[in-house]
Amino acid sequence: MKLTRKSNIYLSLFNRKLISCLLMLICLTVFASAASAKESSLLESSIFVDNQPIQTQYVMKDGQMMVPALFFKYTGSRVNWNQTYDSIVFELGSVKFSNPTGSNYVDYQDETTNQWKRDQWPVASIHVDNQTFVPLVDVAKKLGLKIHYDDQSKTTSIQNPVQRTAKRIGSGPTSGKQIALTFDDGPDATYTTQILDILEEKGVPGTFFVVGQQVDKFPKLVRRIVRDGHGLANHSFTHPNFTKIQSSDVQNEILNTQRSIANVVRRQPDLFRPPYGLMTRADEDFLEKRGFRVILWSVDTLDWTGLSGDEIYSRVIQDISPGGIILQHNIDVNPGMLDGTVEALPRIIDQLKAEGYTFVTVQTLLD
Repeated sequence: MKLTRKSNIYLSLFNRKLISCLLMLICLTVFASAASAKESSLLESSIFVDNQPIQTQYVMKDGQMMVPALFFKYTGSRVNWNQTYDSIVFELGSVKFSNPTGSNYVDYQDETTNQWKRDQWPVASIHVDNQTFVPLVDVAKKLGLKIHYDDQSKTTSIQNPVQRTAKRIGSGPTSGKQIALTFDDGPDATYTTQILDILEEKGVPGTFFVVGQQVDKFPKLVRRIVRDGHGLANHSFTHPNFTKIQSSDVQNEILNTQRSIANVVRRQPDLFRPPYGLMTRADEDFLEKRGFRVILWSVDTLDWTGLSGDEIYSRVIQDISPGGIILQHNIDVNPGMLDGTVEALPRIIDQLKAEGYTFVTVQTLLD
């Protein structure tokens, strides 16, 4: 069959479209493969910071170990994002420098000349899995940290020459049989009132580590906590994982909660418990400078997992010791999740009283 001139034109157009589609498909496949390669290149390792193993993700680029910028918070460095200049800012002591995203250099201010200078890195920072990765060795050296790789054990260690002074407190003095009940994440509309009623009936105090946004929602309950003689402490504003957020956000989480508490009861606590019990040295250093004491726990009831009253009671009775700090919660994120806490609490109090323990607030336990 003969093709007309018009048919040839249509065929030519069709072939062009087909080629275009094939090229787009090839490009999409290449980009998808590249993205997949980037994600699959994420590895995990422990890096020792001040003799403590810190688990971190990393990627290798041109022979350089690249770690998330936020990893350096564990060394004591403040790490922040500068949106204006699209850069990561590191700050430790008098050292401060920034790395624009995707660049292989850092800008810093020379202390002697007060002039801005630029240092080159062997590789550029990269963005992988919604994180900015920077060269481990270069950042560590620029911050004045001591970094060493042991070829025999295949481990990397980093040491901050400034000795750590901040402490995390997990229990009180063991000389007397004093213990503290603590309740995290509230106040809330379901469990806080029930817990307060039990504590009032039994005549024992507790310490409530409150979340700022919950304080704003339930100011009357915060006032009752104070009026009933219980301890009040800071537990952040929105309950984020401090190891996953920049230093300025950590600061806001803490200070915004202080403001919320002060607006309700005209006082500010000096006790702080990090969400999930997780934080970095940079977070600790900020808290210490603001006069906070960081409180953890010695008995974890695991009530947030939905344990029954019997299971919670057994955990506490088995693990308690003089100076103990018992961790419980009072937040209704899941219906019925903390019913075991309310059920176990009066039994725990009665049994420990019978064993000669005295219940006090965390403030009293430490002071």
